[in-house]
Amino acid sequence: MDSRLLSLIEILLHKDYCTLDEFAQRLGVSTRTIRKDIKQLELEMKGIAELIKDKSKGYRLVIENEEAFRCLWECSKTEKASEDSPQSRLAFIIGRLMNHDSAITLDELAFEMNIGRTTLVSEMKKAKMSLSSYNLVIRGKPNKGIYLSGAELDLRFFILDNLYDYLYSHDHLEGELERKINGIVKKQALELSTRKKLLQFIIVMLDRLTKGRSLTAMKEKYMKLLETKEYQLALEIASILEDGLSIKIPTFEVLFITIPIAGRRTPISSKIMMDISISEDMIKLVHLIVEEIGFHKNIISENQAFFTDLEYHLTLMLNRLMFDLHLENPLLSDVKEKYPVAYKMAEIAGQVIEKEYHLKVPANELGYIAIYFEVLNSKNELKTKRLQRVAVVCGTGRGTSELVAMQLRRILKQGTKIDLFSEHEVDKETFTDYDIVFTTVDLDFETEPPLIRINEIFDEDRIEQEIEKVTFLHKFNIRNGGNDSFIIKALIDRDKFFILDSTKSYRKNVNFMVNELIAKGHLDRGFMERLRKRSEKGFMVFDQSIALPHTIHYQSSEIVLSAGVFPDPIKEDGKVIKLVFFLGLPEQAHSDPSLLVRIYDEIIQMAKDKTLIDRLSRSKNYEEFIAYLNQTGK
Repeated sequence: MDSRLLSLIEILLHKDYCTLDEFAQRLGVSTRTIRKDIKQLELEMKGIAELIKDKSKGYRLVIENEEAFRCLWECSKTEKASEDSPQSRLAFIIGRLMNHDSAITLDELAFEMNIGRTTLVSEMKKAKMSLSSYNLVIRGKPNKGIYLSGAELDLRFFILDNLYDYLYSHDHLEGELERKINGIVKKQALELSTRKKLLQFIIVMLDRLTKGRSLTAMKEKYMKLLETKEYQLALEIASILEDGLSIKIPTFEVLFITIPIAGRRTPISSKIMMDISISEDMIKLVHLIVEEIGFHKNIISENQAFFTDLEYHLTLMLNRLMFDLHLENPLLSDVKEKYPVAYKMAEIAGQVIEKEYHLKVPANELGYIAIYFEVLNSKNELKTKRLQRVAVVCGTGRGTSELVAMQLRRILKQGTKIDLFSEHEVDKETFTDYDIVFTTVDLDFETEPPLIRINEIFDEDRIEQEIEKVTFLHKFNIRNGGNDSFIIKALIDRDKFFILDSTKSYRKNVNFMVNELIAKGHLDRGFMERLRKRSEKGFMVFDQSIALPHTIHYQSSEIVLSAGVFPDPIKEDGKVIKLVFFLGLPEQAHSDPSLLVRIYDEIIQMAKDKTLIDRLSRSKNYEEFIAYLNQTGK
């Protein structure tokens, strides 16, 4: 099966639906090519699986014959591994060098690979680049012979991360051995991906051991595993292998197969999780992450179960990073696309971890952290289903009022009480006990609950979004100037807009904004010191040159959001900055994460539009700034 067809299947195995545009973007081809691929895929999978098309959602994969599909999938992946591709040629070169005691010339290697010397030289350059990040080097002279130099452990990690399917696709443990090992690991509730990774480590270990390439040294960080429960489990596995294969497995090799166990994914079983100890340093780390994101510290105590799960996840993730264990994440692209706010929070968490532990958190790991934050954000998000009592004001007859109520019942949760009024029987006091008011006519007074102007027949999706917006604004006492959905536009007024000085540093400009806001009575005098302490831990810059300094303020119960633009971009700590959104959160709003999440979301959506960012940064005054925001149509 063609490699692109395999990629199509792989996408659909990890995604409920996928549109033509999404396929094309991921695979770097046109939608026309994707249509042809889908037709070809349907022919090759006839009677095994089917691609079902939904007009609004895209394609989904329906498997009709599980056994036949599994066989087709595995066989196709094996064929792909044996193809004459850059990756397979790299695998051949490394496989040849890692098992060869003496040097081998380029001509000998080219002959064995049945390719020209020029092609081989090009492949060798690629191989050297790939090997360098694992501290592996191809040494020697082309005509006299080349050889692979580096630590055995680094070579194994390189193979496991890059070439396992090419070099070991036909290697398997004998059935009874695998059954016994699976019996042990299942008792420890190791999830499928960890069991698969463990078997790969075992197969590589056995191959290298039987070829006389055993580990002769281990880094100190791995030696610490000797005192762990994970090492005891690895000892049990080693005992099974020794009995079944009549071999002796040295301590360093047992440590090697301990690594994937120590770097396991977070177990689902609460009983198993209780065996994982959470250190004081981990608790401190989570508090630092919460502070850096901008959440109130109370969020941890209010969501204790969630943050305990996060502590377990980060503990095991740090093991993976420390032990150089790379985790695949098939959900990464979907997480980035669907949950940009959660992914941004994960990036902030990654920055904190890197600073505290000097460990770079890769994108795959950030994707898994983002899933946790999305769960938290969803739990704290203000939903329309919370509305208990709704008032509807109509200027026409009873029948039209019932039509409006019928449409609202489809949007609101079951059990929401909807009361109907004519425009002549209502005043300000009428709505005191209601959560929200809908009206088809203009009212000549302000209502205490949020109000939404609707037509007798309306777009239900748009009104559902409007409900969420106005209830959110009302919750935080934010005035909504017109139909703007941007909270940013609702919060920033002329008094809080600044043209910044591009000849001065980022921090001097932020200090200027703070001093002005203090002088105007928007912030308390202790704000500057609190912000300084936060800035010592770093500052936040979004993807498209937007900075968002923020902390708590005690001047009032009002949320303070200020905007500053740099006519010419500046650099701070190597990052380009064009816009500054400065946020002061009162205690009440600071304790509710939904506002910060919403502001993050709006800035992230804004950051996707490079043209808008450039225009906003060139705004000569407040009116221009707001006009550009209004042009976004948000």
